[in-house]
Amino acid sequence: MKPPVETASNVSHDPYQKTVCCLRCEQKLQRYQLMRIGLTPLGQGPGYAILTCPKCGHAEFVSDTSPLLQSLELVSVDAGDGD
Repeated sequence: MKPPVETASNVSHDPYQKTVCCLRCEQKLQRYQLMRIGLTPLGQGPGYAILTCPKCGHAEFVSDTSPLLQSLELVSVDAGDGD
């Protein structure tokens, strides 16, 4: 995903009030999903956020602590392995 950029209508100088856009088509992104990966048998894996473009379907993974997520809405997904 593209780094955050200032919007013309945004007069705030807060670095977290930015617009996040798709790298391919430059569509403005508004939502993200969280995903945990556990590759070790005894511990939790790192957390990632999935940014998916609603226009072209391009997906990017960023850390769940990324400042890019500050201006986006978290979308909860009910998915599992069936247990």
